[in-house]
Amino acid sequence: MFKLSSLLIILLLSSIGYSQNGRISGTILDSKTGETLPGATVLIEGTHKGAQADFDGKFSINNVSEGKVNILVSYISYTTKKITDVTVKSNDVTEINVKLDASSSQDLSEVEVVVTLNKENNTALVLQQKNNSSVSDGISAETIRRSPDRNTSDVLKRVSGVTIQDDKFVIVRGLNERYNASYLNGAPLPSTEPDRKAFAFNLFPANMLDNIVVNKTATPDMPSEFAGGIVQVNTKSIPEKNFLSFTIGGGYNTITTGKEKITYAGGKLDKFGFDDGSRDLSADVPVFKDKALWIASPDQARVATYFKNDWATSATKFKPNTNFQLAAGYTIKRKEKNFFGIIFSLGYNSNQSFYHNDRTEYDVISITGNNTSQPQVDQSSLNKVYQTQTSTGALLNLAFKLNDNNAISLKNLATGSADNTFIQAINTFTLGAPGIINKNDARYFTANKILSSQLNGEHFIPKAKIKINWTGGLSIIQRTVPNLRFMSYTKNENFLPYDPSEGPNLKDTMWRADISSSTGPNYSGFRVYSKLNETIRSGKVDISRLFKLSEKVKLDVKAGGLMQYRERQYNIRQFGVDQFQWQAQGVYKNDSLLYLPEGEIFAQQNMSVTPLHTGGFKQIEYTKTTDNYYGESYLSAGYLMGELKVSDKLRVITGARYENYLQKIIIKERFFDSVYVNSRVKDLLPSINVIYNITEKVGLRLVYYKTLNRPEFRELAVTNWYEPESRLSLAGNSSLIRCYIRNYDARFEYYPGKGQLFTVTGFYKYFNSPIERYMLPGSENQIYYNNAPFANVYGSELEYRINVGSILKKDSVKFLNKLNLFSNLALIKSIVNVAGLNSAVKETRTMQGQSPYIINSGISYTDTKNAFSITTIVNRIGERIYIVGNDQMPNRWENARTVLDLQLSKSFLKNKLELRFNIKDLLHQNSIIYYKGNDRKSNAYNKEKDFVNFNRTFGSTYSFVISYRF
Repeated sequence: MFKLSSLLIILLLSSIGYSQNGRISGTILDSKTGETLPGATVLIEGTHKGAQADFDGKFSINNVSEGKVNILVSYISYTTKKITDVTVKSNDVTEINVKLDASSSQDLSEVEVVVTLNKENNTALVLQQKNNSSVSDGISAETIRRSPDRNTSDVLKRVSGVTIQDDKFVIVRGLNERYNASYLNGAPLPSTEPDRKAFAFNLFPANMLDNIVVNKTATPDMPSEFAGGIVQVNTKSIPEKNFLSFTIGGGYNTITTGKEKITYAGGKLDKFGFDDGSRDLSADVPVFKDKALWIASPDQARVATYFKNDWATSATKFKPNTNFQLAAGYTIKRKEKNFFGIIFSLGYNSNQSFYHNDRTEYDVISITGNNTSQPQVDQSSLNKVYQTQTSTGALLNLAFKLNDNNAISLKNLATGSADNTFIQAINTFTLGAPGIINKNDARYFTANKILSSQLNGEHFIPKAKIKINWTGGLSIIQRTVPNLRFMSYTKNENFLPYDPSEGPNLKDTMWRADISSSTGPNYSGFRVYSKLNETIRSGKVDISRLFKLSEKVKLDVKAGGLMQYRERQYNIRQFGVDQFQWQAQGVYKNDSLLYLPEGEIFAQQNMSVTPLHTGGFKQIEYTKTTDNYYGESYLSAGYLMGELKVSDKLRVITGARYENYLQKIIIKERFFDSVYVNSRVKDLLPSINVIYNITEKVGLRLVYYKTLNRPEFRELAVTNWYEPESRLSLAGNSSLIRCYIRNYDARFEYYPGKGQLFTVTGFYKYFNSPIERYMLPGSENQIYYNNAPFANVYGSELEYRINVGSILKKDSVKFLNKLNLFSNLALIKSIVNVAGLNSAVKETRTMQGQSPYIINSGISYTDTKNAFSITTIVNRIGERIYIVGNDQMPNRWENARTVLDLQLSKSFLKNKLELRFNIKDLLHQNSIIYYKGNDRKSNAYNKEKDFVNFNRTFGSTYSFVISYRF
């Protein structure tokens, strides 16, 4: 890796040092339909230097002398366009996206168009969105290049209708992450989370992106498994120019930086986001299939000696957040055209955080809202969380443009990320055990490795007028939780009653380790080792051809197929500790060991038989056969669709997608394998999009499409996972079935120009069996997955992106012309029918994870001339059901929370040096999980009447970043 980086730097510095010319590149489109125009000619006026658009309508003119030039763009049957005063800068790329008008006569006449280059570019970009077959939004490479965004999650905040949760997860139209799909360069991304279907988008650096498209409605060529949106992230292939850039930054959190940090001994590679193996289970411990061979007490005592005494903690101070990134791109030209391109990036992030996540449990809470008795607090937990998150990522993209009709690229991404957490809790018991104080803590380290590679091909056969695109993808993810450890101590708040003749028992008020043969995460010495390996192999091909049926009527036919194989292996081992005695050998329990502190109690001399010939501790395996599982799925899909352009005003896109899906969950028993899930489902998924352009700027869309939501492996596997921070246990349900969704959209669109848009959408979704998270009756701490009978979701959405100067018709006022407003406002009503499931529960409620409203708004000021920008973004997601209740406990709700971010950037030295200042979560509102109080019709959190279950604090983060581009 070091040699590759050094070679790139040498090549780049030499090429940058000697190149004195610039480059002009862009895309040519039809002004009415938004179609790209392969073969269009671009010429620098007064010279013979020019280029021809490739199969995607893209062109590039290299080695253009510095200064101002005029550009002529022409295509058969279209009116030639001249763009004047195009500025070319040395070692820079000038982007031109041009729309051409169809000619009304046989003679092509040249028309001089005097417009600013920015105006022409923005018009073309909005035209592409306006003429997309589906309802979509996105961010172009040009917008990403001008923005101060550091990673992909920051970029996604600028997409209308998209909300980012926890700085990394995507929410579209208020639907939680399980109803969204994520793709990288056309290949599916694996989930980065072990217990949810979600991808952490903060892993991708922003300057490696070519564009991001979020599709909110479906056409047959799209993946079927979504209801909110498909997030398609595309990284760059051949860079616009050779570059080398370096970024370094730091951050200060108001409740973390400089404060006390409790930590414990870890691995040497923790700081880079990798697990070095030092926490792995000792090879001396018998494998799981031999569990029955060491159930005798002496054998358990012997096995206890194989475990390290790694329980000691130490105090230090939280350091500031840090990040850096090195990025480089290099292009090789052939005959003054791009032939080969390479892009490389290496990045590192380290984020420190401290917060409280306090928990309160109650004795009885009414589920009907008619109970007049006031619930009493049963247990209170004051939780402190000390966390360090680190990640290291590398990206390497190689691209060959063989000629104007053929291109091949290989895109690779590798990341390692780790969370190192120490959780400390003090618990008091009001009802069940008054006067008792319990303290427990957890040492929780997780490490993720992700490798994602895509081989892509783009081909155009001119004579047959056929376009062929294909993708082969491989994604590998490994998640390890090595040596998750729990410790628990209890003491009395006061002396217990005692015999005066004996005096007080001082041990009544001393911390005593909780040790039991039943063991588990609530007892001292409990350990967990888990490893998840998942692989996704995929391949797809798309073939399209445009047929001209008459002068005005065109039919674009597209067909294709997809194959995807996914497999997962999940293994877990769980071990508890108990006191050891061996009466036959005169070895008896030694209770005095229970009063030793955490760093000493499980020292090697206290395992098995102690030096004093008393009983120490023994190890017990807690793992069950059903805790481990193997999952695999096969997906084969094919589709046929057609886009009929009846006129300049009317388009109809229709077709169907067929999917055949097989999914298995296998539990490996000691002598045989048990198949817990073996499901094959075949689905025909039709869709129709009708687009009517009332005028060039005003349009209507009517859409129907059918999509799916399948259960994940984790949701089907019956293994139970105990989450250390929330202390909730999550189990799967092998009876889950896939949910199909019928979607209807009606949308009004207005594109006033200058990159602006204004849309109003109404949508309806029917879920036949939505998958939700439920509380197990009788145990509010045990969570499982289940299908609800059906759900209806109704919604309206308002989106706009406007330039203040243009709307107020004050184009001459420079300040207003640089001011832009953008927003997505959604109102959503969801109804889940649970009639007949339980007579004590209401027949209808909102869908779990569905918010009743979303606010995603911002304002930005961009001064291109002075290279300065400032952006403020506010996100608010309405209250939603966190976990569905039952006939004994009501639903748990998550409160609405407003997040306000601010970004400022200023460039110097001809945009080579950039300084960025960011404030994240300026309001730092608490996140609250609550039970609704009695007689409450509104679901919104009311601190006077509702009962808080979890209350997590946040701090604001102030960061400063310096970037230099050679």
